[in-house]
Amino acid sequence: MSRESLNQTGNLFDFFHEKVDAAVINKQIPVSEEGIFYLTNLLVERGRANHSALPNTLVDLHLQAQQGDRSQAINSYREMGDRALYITGFFRRSLHKGMVGLEYYLHMGAAAYETLSNLLHVRKPRALGGHKDLDLVFAELAQRFEDCSNVLQEVKGDVQLSKASRSDVDILKLYEAWLETGNPAIAQQLQRLGVLNLPNRDDTPC
Repeated sequence: MSRESLNQTGNLFDFFHEKVDAAVINKQIPVSEEGIFYLTNLLVERGRANHSALPNTLVDLHLQAQQGDRSQAINSYREMGDRALYITGFFRRSLHKGMVGLEYYLHMGAAAYETLSNLLHVRKPRALGGHKDLDLVFAELAQRFEDCSNVLQEVKGDVQLSKASRSDVDILKLYEAWLETGNPAIAQQLQRLGVLNLPNRDDTPC
């Protein structure tokens, strides 16, 4: 997808969905349609979360999940899984510099999704031809956590290494820089490219 086509669609979801779908096919990993949707949405939503308001480590999130009510547990376990999946997929190289390694994040992420699946599980018949319930989606993510992490790694590698997608590389670099810094100037560049849809100042809550 070129910068021009991305600008025309104005949709970061479509940009990442194309990459995730291609990576799943290329690596021959049996991820469901709902799983592909979740992985795509994860890449999009990472840029919208207020990370400054969240615990700094997976251990902090785990303690928060154990000490809170059911609603807090659901939110914390999901953030644990999402964060571990995103880091191992998109920023795996950075794990070599930390005190804990890849296996730790893979284990913690898979365990978080499994616990989340159990919390959300409701015994009810599934409609024929219907979509997976969330508990089944998280069960799949738990079971195939490392595979899904590899899919995200493939997405990043595809964007960075493809000579035919140099504009995609530029966009991804801007996006990563915005995730790390929250710089409003970078956000404006992404908005002009149609990648981000930011609220107007008048629409921003006080």
